[in-house]
Amino acid sequence: MTELLFLPWRQLNRAERICVSALLLTFAVWAVLPAIPQDPDYHRFADQRQWLGIPHAANVLSNAAFVLVGLYGIARLAARDRAAFSTATEASLLCLALGLVCTGLGSAWYHLDPDDATLVWDRLPMTVVFTGVLGVAIAQRIGQNAARVGLAILFELGVISIVYWRMSGDLSLYVTLQFGGVAALLLLLLLTRQGDDPFPWWWVIAWYALAKLAEAADQGIWQVTNGFLAGHMLKHLLAAAAGAAALSPLRAGAK
Repeated sequence: MTELLFLPWRQLNRAERICVSALLLTFAVWAVLPAIPQDPDYHRFADQRQWLGIPHAANVLSNAAFVLVGLYGIARLAARDRAAFSTATEASLLCLALGLVCTGLGSAWYHLDPDDATLVWDRLPMTVVFTGVLGVAIAQRIGQNAARVGLAILFELGVISIVYWRMSGDLSLYVTLQFGGVAALLLLLLLTRQGDDPFPWWWVIAWYALAKLAEAADQGIWQVTNGFLAGHMLKHLLAAAAGAAALSPLRAGAK
């Protein structure tokens, strides 16, 4: 994607201009943001129940949804009875599927003993998932060359954002990339038209938005359900549904 930054603006097509503008805007926003420290209360989830000797069992075990969806994606990519996509799209889908498996494992590890150190292994694979999703969108809406460069840049930025947080205590880059990635995806969907794009992007965004709402309402959902369900566990299931929607064109018989 950085290759696009060094081309004259007039040589870029409309979709490429959108991509470059979103990247530049993301860095501009980060440059003016104040430092964002990690909230120590973040680790105090509503559901503290233990089950079969597993602490915080609901938050730990619900990560199986990520692993199952990711393994499904890997299996479908290896299958022959599925739709074929461009090399860049399939590389992005593999990144997404592997990221979901690693997110499930890393998040389960984190929820066994929630603190900043273990949170790294939750957030790091999530950056791989975001990279895969954006890589697919760029490949489908802009082209393979931009997607190949984008995959490399987004992956590196995601890793850098986690390292930067752990070294400085500042979450601003991670937060900017996360919400900037969502904004970039929305821009691509609203400003480009691709009739042959089979990916249900609005379902992906809807499930992800519901997941973020459930995460924010962790305590509220716990209280409303009288301690039966908490929002963070629902967040895992809803986010896994977003991943399943993104991988759904790989199903058997897809066209």
